[in-house]
Amino acid sequence: MEGYTYTLWIILLPFLVFLLTGVLSLRIRPALAGRIGTGGILITLVLSLYTAWQYFHSGAPAEGGWPALIPVDYTWLRFNDTLQVHMGILLDPISVMMLVVISVVSSMVHIYSLGYMKGEGGFARYYAFLSLFSFSMYGLVLATNLFQIYFFWELVGVSSYLLIGFYYDRPSAVAAAKKAFIVTRFADFGFLVGILLLSWHTGTFDFATLTHPDGAAIAQAASSTFLGASVLTWALVLIFMGGAGKSAMFPLHIWLPDAMEGRLRFLHSSTPPLWWWPAFTWWPVCFRFTICRMGRPWIL
Repeated sequence: MEGYTYTLWIILLPFLVFLLTGVLSLRIRPALAGRIGTGGILITLVLSLYTAWQYFHSGAPAEGGWPALIPVDYTWLRFNDTLQVHMGILLDPISVMMLVVISVVSSMVHIYSLGYMKGEGGFARYYAFLSLFSFSMYGLVLATNLFQIYFFWELVGVSSYLLIGFYYDRPSAVAAAKKAFIVTRFADFGFLVGILLLSWHTGTFDFATLTHPDGAAIAQAASSTFLGASVLTWALVLIFMGGAGKSAMFPLHIWLPDAMEGRLRFLHSSTPPLWWWPAFTWWPVCFRFTICRMGRPWIL
């Protein structure tokens, strides 16, 4: 997949911008920090649009749909010969679509913030946090496996904590950041347990194996039952719990009103797609292996 190896820069650029603006936040001029942050995200926007054009216009879809491509992949952790954790990039219709959504919305937020946050203290620090947020979301939707999703999922939580508590000299902002972080940790615990349940019964974290047409990997999880439901059902419910916390669904919504802190309330109200649209459309990313993808009623 050498033709798509450039997609690695879509993830790396926001991270490099985060490091640059974060380390130099007290030395760099605010206007320059804003230009660096906005320029970096605009480059990822161009790369994302080009990726979508190349993916959907490179040829007719194969029989059974558009192919799943993995242009970047390396082994990060090796537990044994069968259970390994990889870090990489997966391109399929869902991930490419979300790549465009996130890059467009993040670009709008970066551009809007140039004027909206002008004159605020910690301007460079703010753009560092935004870049970390973008990096986390890119890594999330391009993940090749559940473990990578969880890694970047937690980075999204850290980014939210940092942005909500941006005005750290205000007790209300500190309390709001702590509340959001703690509430979503309860949800993320369910997310983690669901991932571990699924990987224990399937022996893999990889989406390519979980979504294989023969369904061999998840057959065991689908056949094993607990309290009247299959293990696969319980795993997916727990994974859904993690998403419910991030998107402030009832009853894990209690952190959201307090998160409307200071001028940064625009992140939750003026630009809801950045927080809500990705949150709801993360379900296909998390549930690549459900009946919507596999056409098998195993979770019912």
